[in-house]
Parts: sequence; C-alpha cells; structure tokens
Amino acid sequence: MRHPPDRRQAPAQPPGSWDLLSRLSESAVDDDYARVAARRESETNGRHRPGWGVVVAVVLGLMISLAALQAQSREPTEARERSAVIEQIEERRTSITRSTDTLEGLKDEIASLQGDVSSAGASGESLLDAVQKSRILIGSGPVEGPGVRIVVDDADDAPTAEGGTVMDRDLQVLTNGLWQAGAEALSINGQRLGPTSAIRVAGQAITVNYRPLTPPYTATAIGDPDTLQARFSETAAGQSWFQLESNYGIRFDIESADDLTLPGVPTGRLRLRSAVPERDAR
Repeated sequence: MRHPPDRRQAPAQPPGSWDLLSRLSESAVDDDYARVAARRESETNGRHRPGWGVVVAVVLGLMISLAALQAQSREPTEARERSAVIEQIEERRTSITRSTDTLEGLKDEIASLQGDVSSAGASGESLLDAVQKSRILIGSGPVEGPGVRIVVDDADDAPTAEGGTVMDRDLQVLTNGLWQAGAEALSINGQRLGPTSAIRVAGQAITVNYRPLTPPYTATAIGDPDTLQARFSETAAGQSWFQLESNYGIRFDIESADDLTLPGVPTGRLRLRSAVPERDAR
C-alpha cells in the first residue's frame, strides 16, 4: 500500500533558489553595516570640529569682559559722587553748628536783657510804658480799648443852607480837640491818624491818609471814657462843634464805648529816615 505524501514537509526548492536568497541576505546585511559605520565615523569626526559650544563660550567671555570694563569705568564716577555727598553733609553739619551757637548766644543775650530790666525795677517799667505809649501815638500797630465815638454829618438841608456842610477844617478842629482832651489813638472812618496823617479836601471829597471819605464821618478815640468826653466839651474845639450843631444843623453825636478797635497807620505812611553825612567835596 502506498502512503500519501506528508503535507507538513516543505515543498521542494527549485534549483539555484538557495544561493539567490543567501546572496540577497548578505547584501542587505552589508549595506546596513555600511550605513551604521558611516554614521559613527561622522559623529566621531564631528566631535573634533568647532561647534556652537565654542561660539557660546566666546560670546560669554566677551560679555564678562565688557561688564568688568564698565564696572571699572563707573568706579571713578561713583567715588566722585560719594565724595561730593560727604562734603555736602559736612557743610550742613558746620552750618547747623554755627546756627546752634548763634541761637545760644541770642538766648544768653535775651536772658541778660531780661535781667537788666528786672534789676532796673520801677525805672525799667516806666521806660517800657513810655515805649508802648509812643508806639500807640505814632500808630505803628492796631490798638483797642475804651473811649468815645463821635458821629458828624451834613445838615439835612446842607445842599441849600449855607454852612450846613462838614468841611475838612471842621474835622481838623474835631481831632485836635480830642487830642487835647487826652485821646491816645484816633481814627476817622477807619483811617488811623498818625504824626504824618493829613486831613484835607481833594475835589469834593475829604481825604485822610490820601483816602477819600464819605459822610457820615465817625471819629473814634481811645482814652479814658470817664474824662474824655467832659474834657472835650471844655476845649475850644468842643465849643466850636456845639455852635455848628446849634447854628447850622450839622449832626454831632458823642457817646462812650467800652471796647473800641483801631487799625494801625497804613503801610507806607511811616518811613524811617536818618541823616546821612555829606561827603567832603573834592
């Protein structure tokens, strides 16, 4: 009996096929080895060629050198600025020291003057009172206190009646009478009267300290309210104003006041002047 052929056995190869497969396999393996070898050789050669690492190192070195040069160039400037600041600080310290010494000297001088005034006793107090009264009389500053207030105005029929208008000379008489009665400070319509003040007419207006006034005219006098009014009535000025009131109808009202305030003489009206020796003519 004949057995059928075993199908698990490989089919028969045609003649010459094994040799062909062997050559193809050897050829493929050789090509792969060749490419790998060539790649390794390229990487090995690349390690010996200058690359980006060298360039970065050079640039970094240049930057460090430049920064060092800049730091060295800034050192002289910073040293000069530091020296200038130190010099300014020393100057300020010296100035403060001088100011402190001056202040201490002034304190000592004030203490000495206070001691002189205290030792002067009654005579020193009298001198200070005289100085204060002189300041009030010349009007160098505002002043307040009791006194009298006088309001004068034209008569009701002044435009048609003769003598019913208040003139500048009438106000001059009024203020002179108040000074004579013991007034310490005077003002008319808020204009303080001092040694250089003038009451005069300019056009149709009466002026005080070159400031035009409008009626009614209010004369404010600081002084003893218990005696000032009575003494004014006894003066020739008081008698003259009583006649103006009774004969021409000019308004004249006088009253005592406990609290009056007068301003100082306007700035510019008081000027300190002193004699200057004349140089020898040559």
